[in-house]
Amino acid sequence: MTTDRKNRPTLADVHATVRSQTGMSVERRRRMENSFNSVWRYSGVALQDIPATMPELMKVLRTIEPAAHGVKRATITNMRNLVMHGMKQSGLVPELARYREIRKPLSPAWSVVMSRVASLHEKATMWAFVHYLNDNDLQPQVADTTHFSAFVQHTEKTSGRANQHALMRATGRYWNELRIRCPDLGLQGMATPPSRLRRLSTAMSDLPQSFQDDAKRYRAWLVGEDIFADNARLRPVSESTADNYLRRIHRVASTLVDAGVSPDSLTGIAVLVEPKIFKCIANTMKAVDKSAQLAETFSTLSLLIQLANAWLGCDKPHVDSLRVKMKNAGIKKPTATMTNKNMKLVSQFDDPNTLKRLVNAPTAIWKRVKHDADLSDRTRLAKAQAALGIGILTVMPLRLANLTELTFGKTIILRPRGTSSIIIPMEATKSHREIAFDIPDHVAQMILEYYEHIAPEILGRSPEPLFCRTDGIGKGFAQVRYLIQAYFKEYVGFRMNPHAFRHLCAKMILDNDPGAHTLVQELLGHKSVETSTAFYAGLSSRRAGRHHAKLIEQTMEREDAAPRRRRKMGTK
Repeated sequence: MTTDRKNRPTLADVHATVRSQTGMSVERRRRMENSFNSVWRYSGVALQDIPATMPELMKVLRTIEPAAHGVKRATITNMRNLVMHGMKQSGLVPELARYREIRKPLSPAWSVVMSRVASLHEKATMWAFVHYLNDNDLQPQVADTTHFSAFVQHTEKTSGRANQHALMRATGRYWNELRIRCPDLGLQGMATPPSRLRRLSTAMSDLPQSFQDDAKRYRAWLVGEDIFADNARLRPVSESTADNYLRRIHRVASTLVDAGVSPDSLTGIAVLVEPKIFKCIANTMKAVDKSAQLAETFSTLSLLIQLANAWLGCDKPHVDSLRVKMKNAGIKKPTATMTNKNMKLVSQFDDPNTLKRLVNAPTAIWKRVKHDADLSDRTRLAKAQAALGIGILTVMPLRLANLTELTFGKTIILRPRGTSSIIIPMEATKSHREIAFDIPDHVAQMILEYYEHIAPEILGRSPEPLFCRTDGIGKGFAQVRYLIQAYFKEYVGFRMNPHAFRHLCAKMILDNDPGAHTLVQELLGHKSVETSTAFYAGLSSRRAGRHHAKLIEQTMEREDAAPRRRRKMGTK
């Protein structure tokens, strides 16, 4: 700990102060002491190492995953609230002196403002900011960015709410929308906190118009808009692939600008494959690529070489010179194998309790869907879809794109009195091979109940896409991924990307049979068994090593159990 941190009171000081105070009921004291002990028990951080401030407390609490400790999220929330009450009662944390005190009634002016809010969600979001201004006797017309910044700082010091940054952005956005919608209120504009999403420093619109036009022509060539053109692509790519390629081109241009190249000099895509510029791109991207095998840099440079050859029609010596520069920069094709990150991720399922939580997660979520009457339609639908998504991926390891596009009557075939199926046609798969699964009975029963009862009660009709919003429109790739990640973390205890279910299924097969790469190939839909063998070689070797060690142990046990011959007396 730093010197500055040592001078602050810690949770151990707060705990000691609360224990020495009188006038508290026995039950209240017991619950509060248990809450402080639980912080240490669940986080593994000693109380004397946690400064008694809300930012430091929340930093520790964010490391606690309720499912990993076999408790509900509400248990952690109650623990946090009791610790905050203890911090207030100790008097050592002045920022919490007014924690949970009754707010002043809203003044007539603020009551008018809140009556003009459009939705319940906007009202709940703006509630804290409006009451903060009301408690400080500020009128709506004088509130400005300075007051909003003070509110943001006040919230960081006093609130235990998760993802406060997003809440502050939403508060500022709703305030500005209300200002535009109701000019008669005389509200001033608020400068909202910037987004934390990683964005490119140079927008496509900041590049020369000739570059933008070139990018549009390249995209049209990729998707095969003119199949009779002289240089028409033999095999057009999908819209999503074309968009991905354009994002890579945009990133390359932004990287060059960040490296000191003038945007005006980027007059077209052909500039990117000039030898000098290509070398600058390779060195700059390599320096910022955080992937273990420079996979992102390799893919982007390979794309530039490909378009130089196939779209721009550069001669062979020029294309070969680009390959040489790429090789000289130390960028080579990544090895087809699992990353260390994914290895560590799936190895967590060596713990039987973790695997048990995964298997039980869909059922546990489904019980909430069916029996929790307080759930809103939106939350109920999301929970049902999360249960189905985790249940499907556990036994049928689809790629996320195929999972997102599951549609009743097309790719989901329900048979109430037979075996239901999921069938992905070859044109929709990455390997261009049809994928078909028989849905296990327990998962099929949940899907049927969702289709016939749960979704129609919310939508007013049976859904078409499995993953849809409350208006029936299908959810996007990112929405489905976030949904599964969020509920997986809540019920299993750690964060896992939906694609990692494929690695988990391969691990479980190879754990049971180290050489079953053909079975892995068929399950995951790989083009060749060589792909499965190379990618999951580490899993097979680990399992084979454990099997070999077990054989040695069995041999030693047989030797120990074998009767020993006793030597006769007088013999040598």
